Amino acid sequence: MKFGRIIRDNNEEYGVVVNSNWYPISNFSRDTNGIEKFLDLPNLIKGELQAVCDINSETITWLPPIKRPGKIICVGRNYAAHSEEQGKQPETKPLLFTKYPTSMIGHMSKIPYPKHTQFLDYEVEIAVIMGKEANKLSEEDNPLDYVFGYTIANDLTARDVQQNEKQWTFGKGFDNSLPIGPLIITSDELQNPNDNEIWLTVNGDKRQLSNTTKMIFDIPFLIRYISQVITLQPGDIILTGTPEGVGYYMDPISTLNPGDYVSCGVSGIGELRFQITE
Repeated sequence: MKFGRIIRDNNEEYGVVVNSNWYPISNFSRDTNGIEKFLDLPNLIKGELQAVCDINSETITWLPPIKRPGKIICVGRNYAAHSEEQGKQPETKPLLFTKYPTSMIGHMSKIPYPKHTQFLDYEVEIAVIMGKEANKLSEEDNPLDYVFGYTIANDLTARDVQQNEKQWTFGKGFDNSLPIGPLIITSDELQNPNDNEIWLTVNGDKRQLSNTTKMIFDIPFLIRYISQVITLQPGDIILTGTPEGVGYYMDPISTLNPGDYVSCGVSGIGELRFQITE
């Protein structure tokens, strides 16, 4: 199944997409713990929905598919070639940092160029949406059993700020730094997230092209590793790292500018688009 969240007729609603048709599930929003109810109830809503519009309609506004995740945990330099383009050795253990719910912004958004940086960079990633609580998973546990689904994310980075920080909070966690969506593809439809083409273009120019097989630490490893110290809960998001081709390490530097259109995607999941504005 494919889940999303939009504004339609001035109302926020969750929905399921089938053959480009939008089926609202407005009665399934959030529980008292702030967790999207559909994370526990996808099977109960099959066959009970009615299409109301086409997802290509200009009358809808895309929102991040998870409204307020408890945690957004990100993995840095998880592709060896991305480390190499920075002149660094590949990581020997996952390099973790965080973004925040206020970082998120939806598909087709116009994102104002942040004023605290002169080098706004792009990083396409596959994002994992947790579906069940995971705490201290053992080698016998299958971490993918705890996944609800997957979506596309872009870890926008203030590269000059990041370079001057020991921790990356201002360089990575600022407002509107996480375009994400448009849809969550449930794990039953994407049973192997470890062999997917991942790509990004800027104004139609291909910048990033790789495959998730080239991750240093694959998705099951990351889930198990994080769960040893941090309990992962339904709705939490894990960003799994970006491949080589980011603008700051090109010659000449080719980071984003106002007016740029960015399109990025992961095979089996879809395409995420946004524009940088003044």
